Amino acid sequence: MKKLFLFIFLLSLYISPVLRAQISAGVTYDISQLSQEPITIVQEPVVSDFREAGDTSFTVYKNCSVPFATYFVNGAQYDNIFNPNPTGLYLNNQHFVYYCGIEMSIRQNFSNILQVKEFSYLSNSYLMIINFREDCMGDGCKYRCYNLFDITIPEKIIQVSFSSVFEGTETFGEFNSDGVIDFLRVAPKPDKDGNEDGFENYLLTAYTIPRKTAKQLTTKEGQAYYLYVKGDQEARKFQVLQADWFFTMKDTSGSVAPKKSYFAPYISFDPLYKYLYSPEGIRIEKNRWSVFVEEFGDLQAAQDFCTKIRAKKLGEPYIMIDQYSNDIKFQAFVGNSVTKQMAETYLRNLNEKGYRGKLRDLRKDY
Repeated sequence: MKKLFLFIFLLSLYISPVLRAQISAGVTYDISQLSQEPITIVQEPVVSDFREAGDTSFTVYKNCSVPFATYFVNGAQYDNIFNPNPTGLYLNNQHFVYYCGIEMSIRQNFSNILQVKEFSYLSNSYLMIINFREDCMGDGCKYRCYNLFDITIPEKIIQVSFSSVFEGTETFGEFNSDGVIDFLRVAPKPDKDGNEDGFENYLLTAYTIPRKTAKQLTTKEGQAYYLYVKGDQEARKFQVLQADWFFTMKDTSGSVAPKKSYFAPYISFDPLYKYLYSPEGIRIEKNRWSVFVEEFGDLQAAQDFCTKIRAKKLGEPYIMIDQYSNDIKFQAFVGNSVTKQMAETYLRNLNEKGYRGKLRDLRKDY
Protein backbone atom coordinates (compact mmCIF):
# COMPACT_ATOMS: atom_id res chain seq x y z
CA MET A 1 0.00 0.00 0.00
CA LYS A 2 2.86 2.39 0.82
CA LYS A 3 4.36 1.75 -2.62
CA LEU A 4 1.01 2.60 -4.23
CA PHE A 5 0.80 5.93 -2.40
CA LEU A 6 4.41 6.69 -3.33
CA PHE A 7 3.65 5.97 -7.00
CA ILE A 8 0.63 8.29 -6.99
CA PHE A 9 2.64 11.04 -5.34
CA LEU A 10 5.48 10.77 -7.86
CA LEU A 11 3.01 10.69 -10.74
CA SER A 12 1.42 13.93 -9.56
CA LEU A 13 4.78 15.67 -9.75
CA TYR A 14 5.00 15.00 -13.48
CA ILE A 15 1.59 16.40 -14.35
CA SER A 16 2.04 19.69 -16.25
CA PRO A 17 0.81 22.93 -14.67
CA VAL A 18 -1.73 23.35 -17.48
CA LEU A 19 -3.13 19.86 -16.98
CA ARG A 20 -3.41 20.48 -13.25
CA ALA A 21 -5.29 23.70 -14.00
CA GLN A 22 -7.77 21.76 -16.15
CA ILE A 23 -8.26 19.03 -13.56
CA SER A 24 -8.93 21.46 -10.73
CA ALA A 25 -12.54 22.35 -10.00
CA GLY A 26 -11.78 26.04 -9.60
CA VAL A 27 -13.26 28.52 -12.06
CA THR A 28 -10.78 31.34 -11.48
CA TYR A 29 -7.61 31.27 -13.58
CA ASP A 30 -4.33 33.13 -13.39
CA ILE A 31 -2.84 34.33 -16.67
CA SER A 32 0.36 32.42 -15.89
CA GLN A 33 -1.59 29.14 -16.18
CA LEU A 34 -2.18 29.61 -19.89
CA SER A 35 1.39 28.88 -20.98
CA GLN A 36 2.29 25.24 -21.47
CA GLU A 37 6.00 26.08 -21.31
CA PRO A 38 6.87 29.19 -19.26
CA ILE A 39 9.81 31.40 -20.05
CA THR A 40 12.86 31.67 -17.77
CA ILE A 41 14.02 35.07 -16.54
CA VAL A 42 17.80 35.19 -17.01
CA GLN A 43 18.67 38.65 -15.71
CA GLU A 44 17.34 42.18 -15.31
CA PRO A 45 19.37 44.93 -16.99
CA VAL A 46 19.97 47.99 -14.82
CA VAL A 47 21.39 51.46 -15.51
CA SER A 48 25.16 51.60 -15.12
CA ASP A 49 26.23 54.86 -16.77
CA PHE A 50 25.14 58.13 -18.44
CA ARG A 51 26.94 59.65 -21.41
CA GLU A 52 26.62 62.70 -23.65
CA ALA A 53 27.50 62.93 -27.35
CA GLY A 54 26.62 66.21 -29.02
CA ASP A 55 22.88 66.82 -28.54
CA THR A 56 22.20 63.21 -27.52
CA SER A 57 22.04 61.73 -24.02
CA PHE A 58 22.74 58.03 -23.62
CA THR A 59 21.71 55.73 -20.77
CA VAL A 60 23.92 52.64 -20.63
CA TYR A 61 22.69 49.36 -19.12
CA LYS A 62 24.54 46.41 -17.65
CA ASN A 63 23.40 42.85 -16.87
CA CYS A 64 22.51 42.16 -20.49
CA SER A 65 23.90 39.58 -22.91
CA VAL A 66 24.46 42.24 -25.58
CA PRO A 67 25.63 45.87 -25.27
CA PHE A 68 22.50 47.90 -24.49
CA ALA A 69 21.95 51.67 -24.38
CA THR A 70 18.97 53.98 -24.86
CA TYR A 71 19.18 57.55 -26.18
CA PHE A 72 17.31 60.85 -25.96
CA VAL A 73 17.92 63.70 -28.42
CA ASN A 74 17.91 67.15 -26.79
CA GLY A 75 16.97 70.41 -28.50
CA ALA A 76 14.82 73.52 -28.15
CA GLN A 77 13.01 72.63 -31.39
CA TYR A 78 11.33 69.64 -29.76
CA ASP A 79 7.97 69.71 -28.02
CA ASN A 80 6.42 66.96 -25.87
CA ILE A 81 3.15 67.05 -27.83
CA PHE A 82 3.77 68.38 -31.33
CA ASN A 83 7.37 67.37 -31.96
CA PRO A 84 8.61 64.89 -29.33
CA ASN A 85 12.30 64.42 -28.68
CA PRO A 86 13.53 61.44 -30.73
CA THR A 87 14.36 58.39 -28.62
CA GLY A 88 15.49 54.87 -29.34
CA LEU A 89 18.05 52.27 -28.39
CA TYR A 90 21.15 50.44 -29.50
CA LEU A 91 21.61 46.71 -29.03
CA ASN A 92 25.03 45.36 -29.98
CA ASN A 93 25.56 48.56 -32.04
CA GLN A 94 22.32 47.99 -33.99
CA HIS A 95 19.86 50.88 -33.99
CA PHE A 96 16.19 50.38 -33.08
CA VAL A 97 13.23 52.65 -32.36
CA TYR A 98 10.18 51.98 -30.21
CA TYR A 99 6.81 50.87 -31.56
CA CYS A 100 3.50 50.05 -29.94
CA GLY A 101 1.69 47.84 -32.42
CA ILE A 102 2.04 44.61 -34.36
CA GLU A 103 2.23 46.55 -37.64
CA MET A 104 5.30 48.48 -36.37
CA SER A 105 4.43 51.36 -38.68
CA ILE A 106 4.45 54.34 -36.30
CA ARG A 107 7.51 55.28 -34.29
CA GLN A 108 6.99 56.00 -30.60
CA ASN A 109 9.31 58.25 -28.61
CA PHE A 110 9.52 56.87 -25.09
CA SER A 111 11.69 58.46 -22.44
CA ASN A 112 10.89 56.11 -19.54
CA ILE A 113 11.08 52.32 -19.29
CA LEU A 114 8.64 50.53 -16.99
CA GLN A 115 10.25 47.10 -17.19
CA VAL A 116 13.24 45.56 -18.90
CA LYS A 117 14.10 41.88 -18.57
CA GLU A 118 16.13 39.30 -20.41
CA PHE A 119 14.63 35.83 -20.63
CA SER A 120 15.16 32.54 -22.41
CA TYR A 121 12.76 30.19 -24.12
CA LEU A 122 14.04 26.82 -25.36
CA SER A 123 17.37 27.75 -26.98
CA ASN A 124 16.55 31.38 -27.77
CA SER A 125 17.29 34.58 -25.82
CA TYR A 126 15.06 37.66 -25.67
CA LEU A 127 15.13 41.19 -24.28
CA MET A 128 11.73 42.61 -23.28
CA ILE A 129 11.06 46.34 -22.79
CA ILE A 130 7.71 47.70 -21.53
CA ASN A 131 6.68 51.37 -21.79
CA PHE A 132 3.54 53.46 -21.43
CA ARG A 133 1.63 53.87 -24.67
CA GLU A 134 2.40 57.38 -25.95
CA ASP A 135 -1.20 58.32 -26.80
CA CYS A 136 -2.56 56.77 -23.63
CA MET A 137 -1.24 58.69 -20.65
CA GLY A 138 -4.48 59.84 -19.00
CA ASP A 139 -6.14 58.62 -15.85
CA GLY A 140 -7.42 55.08 -16.11
CA CYS A 141 -5.43 54.20 -19.20
CA LYS A 142 -3.73 50.85 -18.71
CA TYR A 143 -2.24 50.10 -22.12
CA ARG A 144 1.40 49.14 -22.19
CA CYS A 145 3.77 48.96 -25.15
CA TYR A 146 5.89 45.85 -25.55
CA ASN A 147 9.05 45.78 -27.65
CA LEU A 148 10.60 42.33 -27.77
CA PHE A 149 14.04 41.69 -29.23
CA ASP A 150 15.30 38.26 -30.22
CA ILE A 151 18.98 38.51 -29.28
CA THR A 152 19.79 34.84 -29.92
CA ILE A 153 22.05 35.86 -32.80
CA PRO A 154 23.62 39.14 -31.57
CA GLU A 155 24.61 40.16 -35.11
CA LYS A 156 21.02 39.82 -36.40
CA ILE A 157 18.63 41.02 -33.71
CA ILE A 158 14.92 40.81 -34.58
CA GLN A 159 12.25 43.12 -33.11
CA VAL A 160 8.48 42.70 -32.69
CA SER A 161 6.00 44.97 -30.91
CA PHE A 162 2.45 44.96 -29.57
CA SER A 163 0.23 46.69 -27.00
CA SER A 164 -1.70 45.15 -24.13
CA VAL A 165 -3.39 46.17 -20.88
CA PHE A 166 -1.62 43.33 -19.06
CA GLU A 167 1.85 44.09 -17.76
CA GLY A 168 4.21 41.21 -17.06
CA THR A 169 6.47 38.54 -18.52
CA GLU A 170 3.65 35.98 -18.17
CA THR A 171 2.31 37.37 -21.44
CA PHE A 172 5.02 35.29 -23.17
CA GLY A 173 5.13 31.51 -23.36
CA GLU A 174 3.90 28.51 -25.32
CA PHE A 175 0.18 28.36 -26.02
CA ASN A 176 -0.26 26.09 -29.06
CA SER A 177 2.42 23.40 -28.54
CA ASP A 178 4.49 24.13 -31.66
CA GLY A 179 7.82 24.93 -29.99
CA VAL A 180 7.76 28.60 -31.08
CA ILE A 181 7.45 31.46 -28.61
CA ASP A 182 4.01 33.09 -28.42
CA PHE A 183 2.52 36.09 -26.67
CA LEU A 184 -0.88 37.15 -25.38
CA ARG A 185 -2.56 40.44 -26.15
CA VAL A 186 -5.14 41.56 -23.59
CA ALA A 187 -7.63 44.28 -24.53
CA PRO A 188 -10.70 45.67 -22.72
CA LYS A 189 -13.92 44.33 -24.20
CA PRO A 190 -16.87 45.62 -22.14
CA ASP A 191 -20.19 43.85 -22.35
CA LYS A 192 -23.30 45.80 -23.26
CA ASP A 193 -24.37 46.20 -19.63
CA GLY A 194 -20.98 47.06 -18.15
CA ASN A 195 -19.60 45.87 -14.83
CA GLU A 196 -20.18 47.60 -11.52
CA ASP A 197 -18.52 45.07 -9.24
CA GLY A 198 -14.92 46.19 -9.61
CA PHE A 199 -14.17 43.68 -12.36
CA GLU A 200 -13.69 44.23 -16.09
CA ASN A 201 -14.22 42.19 -19.24
CA TYR A 202 -11.25 41.46 -21.46
CA LEU A 203 -10.51 39.76 -24.76
CA LEU A 204 -7.36 37.60 -24.80
CA THR A 205 -5.88 36.66 -28.18
CA ALA A 206 -2.65 34.82 -28.95
CA TYR A 207 0.14 35.51 -31.44
CA THR A 208 3.22 33.60 -32.49
CA ILE A 209 6.61 34.87 -33.65
CA PRO A 210 7.79 32.37 -36.27
CA ARG A 211 10.10 34.79 -38.09
CA LYS A 212 10.41 38.59 -38.20
CA THR A 213 6.74 39.45 -37.72
CA ALA A 214 4.04 38.43 -35.27
CA LYS A 215 1.15 36.34 -36.58
CA GLN A 216 -2.20 35.79 -34.87
CA LEU A 217 -2.98 32.19 -33.98
CA THR A 218 -6.17 31.04 -35.70
CA THR A 219 -8.15 27.86 -36.27
CA LYS A 220 -8.21 26.00 -39.58
CA GLU A 221 -11.29 28.04 -40.45
CA GLY A 222 -9.39 31.29 -39.92
CA GLN A 223 -11.13 32.19 -36.67
CA ALA A 224 -9.01 33.62 -33.86
CA TYR A 225 -8.31 31.56 -30.77
CA TYR A 226 -9.55 33.67 -27.89
CA LEU A 227 -10.75 33.93 -24.31
CA TYR A 228 -13.48 36.37 -23.34
CA VAL A 229 -13.13 36.78 -19.59
CA LYS A 230 -14.18 38.73 -16.53
CA GLY A 231 -11.06 39.68 -14.63
CA ASP A 232 -9.48 41.85 -11.97
CA GLN A 233 -8.11 45.33 -12.55
CA GLU A 234 -4.69 43.97 -13.56
CA ALA A 235 -6.24 41.40 -15.94
CA ARG A 236 -4.21 38.75 -14.12
CA LYS A 237 -6.92 36.64 -12.50
CA PHE A 238 -10.10 35.96 -14.44
CA GLN A 239 -13.15 33.80 -15.04
CA VAL A 240 -14.02 32.54 -18.50
CA LEU A 241 -17.24 33.85 -20.05
CA GLN A 242 -16.76 32.56 -23.59
CA ALA A 243 -13.90 30.77 -25.32
CA ASP A 244 -12.33 28.99 -28.24
CA TRP A 245 -8.92 28.15 -26.78
CA PHE A 246 -6.17 25.59 -27.30
CA PHE A 247 -7.25 23.47 -24.36
CA THR A 248 -10.30 22.94 -22.19
CA MET A 249 -11.37 25.81 -19.94
CA LYS A 250 -14.12 25.99 -17.33
CA ASP A 251 -16.71 28.74 -17.29
CA THR A 252 -18.12 30.66 -14.33
CA SER A 253 -20.42 27.78 -13.39
CA GLY A 254 -17.54 25.35 -13.09
CA SER A 255 -18.60 23.42 -16.20
CA VAL A 256 -16.39 22.89 -19.23
CA ALA A 257 -16.86 25.93 -21.44
CA PRO A 258 -18.18 24.81 -24.85
CA LYS A 259 -16.15 26.05 -27.79
CA LYS A 260 -17.74 29.02 -29.47
CA SER A 261 -16.29 30.82 -32.45
CA TYR A 262 -15.25 34.40 -31.85
CA PHE A 263 -18.08 35.42 -34.14
CA ALA A 264 -21.34 33.53 -34.48
CA PRO A 265 -21.73 31.56 -37.75
CA TYR A 266 -22.21 33.99 -40.60
CA ILE A 267 -22.47 34.26 -44.34
CA SER A 268 -19.35 35.81 -45.86
CA PHE A 269 -20.01 39.24 -47.38
CA ASP A 270 -23.57 39.36 -46.10
CA PRO A 271 -25.09 42.60 -47.53
CA LEU A 272 -27.50 42.94 -44.60
CA TYR A 273 -24.78 43.96 -42.14
CA LYS A 274 -21.91 46.44 -42.24
CA TYR A 275 -19.29 43.96 -41.14
CA LEU A 276 -15.61 44.26 -41.96
CA TYR A 277 -14.17 41.31 -43.88
CA SER A 278 -10.77 40.18 -45.02
CA PRO A 279 -10.56 39.76 -48.81
CA GLU A 280 -10.97 36.02 -48.18
CA GLY A 281 -14.36 36.55 -46.51
CA ILE A 282 -13.37 36.20 -42.84
CA ARG A 283 -15.21 38.61 -40.58
CA ILE A 284 -12.85 40.95 -38.73
CA GLU A 285 -13.56 42.92 -35.58
CA LYS A 286 -13.55 46.67 -36.19
CA ASN A 287 -10.99 48.56 -34.14
CA ARG A 288 -11.54 52.28 -34.75
CA TRP A 289 -9.81 53.95 -37.71
CA SER A 290 -9.41 52.92 -41.35
CA VAL A 291 -8.90 54.48 -44.77
CA PHE A 292 -11.67 54.17 -47.35
CA VAL A 293 -10.03 53.92 -50.77
CA GLU A 294 -12.51 52.84 -53.43
CA GLU A 295 -15.81 51.05 -54.01
CA PHE A 296 -16.78 48.49 -56.63
CA GLY A 297 -19.94 47.07 -58.11
CA ASP A 298 -18.90 43.44 -57.71
CA LEU A 299 -17.01 41.42 -55.14
CA GLN A 300 -14.34 40.02 -57.45
CA ALA A 301 -13.22 43.51 -58.49
CA ALA A 302 -12.90 44.52 -54.83
CA GLN A 303 -10.89 41.38 -54.05
CA ASP A 304 -8.57 42.01 -57.02
CA PHE A 305 -8.03 45.56 -55.78
CA CYS A 306 -7.12 44.24 -52.32
CA THR A 307 -4.61 41.88 -53.91
CA LYS A 308 -2.88 44.85 -55.54
CA ILE A 309 -2.80 46.78 -52.26
CA ARG A 310 -1.15 43.81 -50.56
CA ALA A 311 1.37 43.41 -53.37
CA LYS A 312 2.38 47.06 -53.02
CA LYS A 313 2.66 46.64 -49.23
CA LEU A 314 0.45 49.64 -48.53
CA GLY A 315 -1.29 48.01 -45.57
CA GLU A 316 -3.73 45.23 -44.86
CA PRO A 317 -6.88 45.63 -47.02
CA TYR A 318 -10.46 44.94 -45.97
CA ILE A 319 -13.88 44.90 -47.60
CA MET A 320 -17.16 46.29 -46.30
CA ILE A 321 -20.50 46.05 -48.06
CA ASP A 322 -22.67 49.14 -48.45
CA GLN A 323 -26.29 48.69 -49.46
CA TYR A 324 -27.89 51.98 -50.44
CA SER A 325 -31.17 52.18 -52.39
CA ASN A 326 -30.86 48.47 -53.20
CA ASP A 327 -27.56 49.16 -54.96
CA ILE A 328 -24.87 46.98 -53.36
CA LYS A 329 -21.33 48.34 -53.34
CA PHE A 330 -18.18 46.60 -52.14
CA GLN A 331 -16.00 49.15 -50.37
CA ALA A 332 -12.25 48.66 -50.06
CA PHE A 333 -10.47 49.89 -46.93
CA VAL A 334 -6.85 49.85 -45.81
CA GLY A 335 -5.94 49.38 -42.16
CA ASN A 336 -7.97 48.64 -39.07
CA SER A 337 -6.23 50.73 -36.43
CA VAL A 338 -6.83 51.59 -32.82
CA THR A 339 -5.31 55.06 -33.21
CA LYS A 340 -6.05 57.78 -35.74
CA GLN A 341 -2.34 58.46 -36.05
CA MET A 342 -1.69 55.01 -37.51
CA ALA A 343 -4.54 55.40 -40.01
CA GLU A 344 -3.10 58.75 -41.08
CA THR A 345 0.17 56.97 -41.87
CA TYR A 346 -1.69 54.56 -44.14
CA LEU A 347 -3.41 57.53 -45.79
CA ARG A 348 -0.11 59.28 -46.51
CA ASN A 349 1.38 56.13 -48.00
CA LEU A 350 -1.67 55.64 -50.21
CA ASN A 351 -1.62 59.27 -51.38
CA GLU A 352 2.05 58.96 -52.29
CA LYS A 353 1.15 56.04 -54.57
CA GLY A 354 -1.67 57.93 -56.27
CA TYR A 355 -4.66 56.63 -54.31
CA ARG A 356 -7.21 59.11 -52.96
CA GLY A 357 -8.17 57.73 -49.60
CA LYS A 358 -10.36 59.17 -46.86
CA LEU A 359 -10.13 58.60 -43.12
CA ARG A 360 -13.10 56.79 -41.63
CA ASP A 361 -14.14 56.28 -38.02
CA LEU A 362 -15.50 52.74 -38.10
CA ARG A 363 -17.44 53.24 -34.87
CA LYS A 364 -19.22 56.47 -35.77
CA ASP A 365 -19.48 56.30 -39.54
CA TYR A 366 -20.55 52.65 -39.85
